[in-house]
Amino acid sequence: MAYDAVAIGEKEVSLGLAEVDSLLAAHGLLALNNNILDATTGEPRYTPYTILKAGELKIGVTSMLGGDAIVARSIKERENVAVSNGVAASREVLETFRKKKVDLKVLLAHTGLQKGEMLADSLAGFDVILIGHGSRSWTEPKQVNGVILASPGSRSNQLGEVTIVVEDRMVQSFEGRSYQLQQDDGPLEPTVKALTWTHLELDENGNRVKAGAKTDSTEATETSLDQSSLDPKLQKNEAAKAEPAMAYLGNENCRLCHADIFESYEKSAHAEAFQVIAEDPKEWQNPACWNCHTLGFGEPTGHSTTELQPDLWNVQCESCHGMGTGHARGELTVAITEATCTKCHTSEWSPDFEFKKSLALISHKSNHAKSN
Repeated sequence: MAYDAVAIGEKEVSLGLAEVDSLLAAHGLLALNNNILDATTGEPRYTPYTILKAGELKIGVTSMLGGDAIVARSIKERENVAVSNGVAASREVLETFRKKKVDLKVLLAHTGLQKGEMLADSLAGFDVILIGHGSRSWTEPKQVNGVILASPGSRSNQLGEVTIVVEDRMVQSFEGRSYQLQQDDGPLEPTVKALTWTHLELDENGNRVKAGAKTDSTEATETSLDQSSLDPKLQKNEAAKAEPAMAYLGNENCRLCHADIFESYEKSAHAEAFQVIAEDPKEWQNPACWNCHTLGFGEPTGHSTTELQPDLWNVQCESCHGMGTGHARGELTVAITEATCTKCHTSEWSPDFEFKKSLALISHKSNHAKSN
């Protein structure tokens, strides 16, 4: 998509920076971050900023990691990195932009929406702050304290666009929106759309195709998409027949409605289950351990059997309560029984496990700091 620069977030660090460096080099991408440091030298691990040219305009872009985006201590040690204060680091870059007479100053803030919005006060010298991390988003950008803020969403589900009109090196106006890539209302080229729908096994309405319903070829998918878009009646009928397949939604989606419960979950050992094996270089890349330390290991839409997927690390809500798609449609969650727990808490790995005692420890009404 011809990106001029990309921001580094906590999940890139968790993936492994050697792997990230390899991917960046393979695709010719410039990675920016001003507050991830080499723990040994104290120097920035990535390029702190870049200055781009758009006609006569000089556009400065930098990136910071912070807020709700946290890198676990074990991951920092494994990658030999430290994370400094992102606001302070961004202020230093902002001063550099001023000295270099940059016209438009842009910050990629991988902080989460709430913390990112607060930056409009603490870093008001930026003209634009694009906010990443977390599933919350805005459909349109807005201006706070003279700073244009935009937050399109996460997981490549959305594509954000902000158009800025600059006259006499001053921002005169702006507009934009967040396109839902899973819906047929985005700026998608027909070829890209067909490839996306086919690769993700989605039907005409953007829903995951159920097992056994996979199309045989790209051509067939393209044809069905074209027919449904040309005939509104057909599109309506197909939408009525479509039944979303069961799928894992991930903790970020659970958090949206259950923030209070999520607070107690985050204090439990379940929330750090992957960190337990991450302490051992051999175990954290051993698929045999992923079965109980990740979500939905080996199941459709769950953690892959061949590669690490940070979004699905740890014992998540759906590990115990079942896939979230049914619950999102109003169904009750799966009841917790002893069998739910002993799938992982076996006599081999948890010889002292007692169901009733352990269940009380992880109760969402409990205020225990840790549980096992």
